[in-house]
Amino acid sequence: MPLLLVTPAAEPLVGRWRAEHDWAARHGIPAHVTIRLPFLPPGQWRDPSIALLLEGLLPVDVTLARLEDRPGALVILAEPDDQLRALTDAVSVQWPELAPHKGNRPDFAYHVTVVRTEDRAVRAAALDAIAPRLPLRVVGSEVWAAEGSAEDGVVHAVLASARQT
Repeated sequence: MPLLLVTPAAEPLVGRWRAEHDWAARHGIPAHVTIRLPFLPPGQWRDPSIALLLEGLLPVDVTLARLEDRPGALVILAEPDDQLRALTDAVSVQWPELAPHKGNRPDFAYHVTVVRTEDRAVRAAALDAIAPRLPLRVVGSEVWAAEGSAEDGVVHAVLASARQT
């Protein structure tokens, strides 16, 4: 169950690639940066303390800095990631019972997934198409929670939105 920072301005950059090569996109999940994994189960998503905490941290400026070709995926790294780490840390402090974010992996980096595929030619084509358009500054304006799988589908909900000024 991830917690996602939705980045609508990244959609024109990655949307076509994600629609074809990322199961999450096919289930209605837009371009995003995962800010907490795991998160609370769906039965707790309507807790008012979630919106209160998250709305105070939005919007978040994100620079999609550079591509990284990983085994099975092409991603765009978000650098610097100070605001993203602050979001993750705030959620972790509020709900200390959650397991460590992404298992405290030492190689963890905040990113937007472009494609999920073992096909190196697809990853190379996406890299060639996207690289000239980076870096790109986008704004994370909503936080969503999601749960599901490629096989069973995904349920999701908007937990917080940036306040309009």
